Amino acid sequence: MSSEGDERPPERPGDDDAPEQDGPEGETPDGDSEAEEPPPDAEQEPEREAPEYTVYGKDGDKRRQPAPKRSPKSDKGAQRAAAGAKAADRPDYKVYKSRPGLRDRFRKPDLAALRKQRRGGSLRDRAGGGGRRWLRWILIAIGTWILISFVAFALSAQIQKGKLDDSAKQALEGGPDLLAGQNILILGGDRRGERQSNASGTEGQGPPRADTIIVLHASLTSFRKLSIPRDTYAAIPDCGSQKINASLACNTSSPDGNPASTIRTVSDFLGIPIHHVVIIDFDGFSDFINTLGGIEVDIKNKVCGDVDGGKSQGGVSLKLPPGEHTLEGDKALALARIRVNECDPSEDDTDRAARQQIILNGIKGRLTDPLRLPYNFIKGPWIGWNAPKAFISDMGGFTLPQLALAAVFGGSGDTNVLTPTGAGPGGSLSVGEGECRRAVEKLTGGEPREDPLCSP
Repeated sequence: MSSEGDERPPERPGDDDAPEQDGPEGETPDGDSEAEEPPPDAEQEPEREAPEYTVYGKDGDKRRQPAPKRSPKSDKGAQRAAAGAKAADRPDYKVYKSRPGLRDRFRKPDLAALRKQRRGGSLRDRAGGGGRRWLRWILIAIGTWILISFVAFALSAQIQKGKLDDSAKQALEGGPDLLAGQNILILGGDRRGERQSNASGTEGQGPPRADTIIVLHASLTSFRKLSIPRDTYAAIPDCGSQKINASLACNTSSPDGNPASTIRTVSDFLGIPIHHVVIIDFDGFSDFINTLGGIEVDIKNKVCGDVDGGKSQGGVSLKLPPGEHTLEGDKALALARIRVNECDPSEDDTDRAARQQIILNGIKGRLTDPLRLPYNFIKGPWIGWNAPKAFISDMGGFTLPQLALAAVFGGSGDTNVLTPTGAGPGGSLSVGEGECRRAVEKLTGGEPREDPLCSP
């Protein structure tokens, strides 16, 4: 058969060994179609030249050879397969896109804030947690120090409460809470303290007499004082009518006196109940003022005089010009006790009673002055311990803090001294009923509960 008309292509080298095709044209014996070659005009990705690298042998020789080629198709397929497997493991969820507010649409992006967030915030932000921890420990320390001060105050008050005679407690009248309004009798005897052991004269001989008699009306809205001159003529139960200062020495030989007699005498004299009593302790009073760093007083007239025999005999000598003074404990106590003002002989017992109220106001001012707050805070436990030691009282650790609150919120009040209306027997001072009622109304804000006896 000739080759003319034979449309089969000429045989290529190597076709002799190929298996014969039994199926249709273009199909392999297995029935699979041959792989299609890409069209000649298809764009093919240019192959990147593989970088060369140096290979070192065991003997120290080296040679350069190209990096092995990696099929990009196989890499992309593997990446797509891994991404598909990872996506298959994720649960289905919905994504909601929030719309920015009207303000955010016109606001300029804060790139600086974004950079801070990316860096983990500013140094101040990163230290915020530590700063709050330090603040918490500081507040705990302050609270603990204040608690120690109150505990010292309460313990000292309970100790002093146990020193009061039972008869004085029985003479007191129960009443409403102190913050609702109560009357407190403050007594100061004329006996010398233990520190004036060389003092001469009659002081310290036998039971004391009342050098200081002050009635304090304390409530949450008022803190008023009324001084009764020591020479006021009064009827003393069981001891007859005489100067009211003798009531503390009535029917007793005790060096602490008989405060129950003075409580009943003052209550009958003014026609008001006495709910609490405070007996000033000289040594404790002086120590308390020294713990406060002294007190500030403002006196109008020059004051000169000796107490407990004066400085030459172990007592105290005063010579104070008019004006403001800062007094330590012994001088403040002497100013309250001095009887005769040698620089102004015209003064009487009412002026002395007014000076005693100035001392009380000075103590209150030292405790409540905002500028003294750091000092009082640091000295808090010492002030809390020494304050109740300045006196003996039936008020313990629960009632005395109420008195302190009344002093802070109730104000100091004007100086109020019972004014004598005439002379009484034996050089005493007589006070009429009208003056008693006026003084009580100013003290308590109301009429006396009973008709006051005043001077008989």
